[in-house]
Amino acid sequence: MAEVILTTPRLNLRLWEERDLDNWLTHLNTPEVKAYLGGIETPDKVAEKFAKLNRDWHEDGYSFLAVEMREDAMFLGTCGIAAIATECAPDGLKGGIQVGWQLRADRWGHGYATEAAAAVVAMAFDRFDRPTLYAQTSERNRGSWRVMERLGMQRRSELDYDDPDYPDEDNPTMVWSITREAWQDAHA
Repeated sequence: MAEVILTTPRLNLRLWEERDLDNWLTHLNTPEVKAYLGGIETPDKVAEKFAKLNRDWHEDGYSFLAVEMREDAMFLGTCGIAAIATECAPDGLKGGIQVGWQLRADRWGHGYATEAAAAVVAMAFDRFDRPTLYAQTSERNRGSWRVMERLGMQRRSELDYDDPDYPDEDNPTMVWSITREAWQDAHA
């Protein structure tokens, strides 16, 4: 059984297990989930990213985690933090830490992304003492906007940038952020 890193009232966020690769391919590598994330990836590309997740946790102390229901361990997706390594990101953003999530489409609209992301944001500020967290999306991805707003994040249009890894309709990449102080004030 994989180590559970965070729990919320409904969710476990845990390290990855081999069985999760099939769940990722089935539930996250779909046209609906990948519509704003660069499109479906080859199974080899997914396996490569998947292998990196636990390695990053053990090397860096953070990464994206598996998200599952507490009551029945149903796989929901992934949520976590990672360094912004995109070469085309502006200097004020590159090297910062971003929060992100991907949930299976048949579980959208139940607040799971916000619940998981809020736990991850709290961990990033409390455990890792990060001063600021960022999130990125495209203008078309209004569902992610709503999660970012619920988290208390603010638009940072001065940090928006074009990313050649994404189609024209998903550029520019929109940037949002929240500071540790703003998070603490909202949760005092």
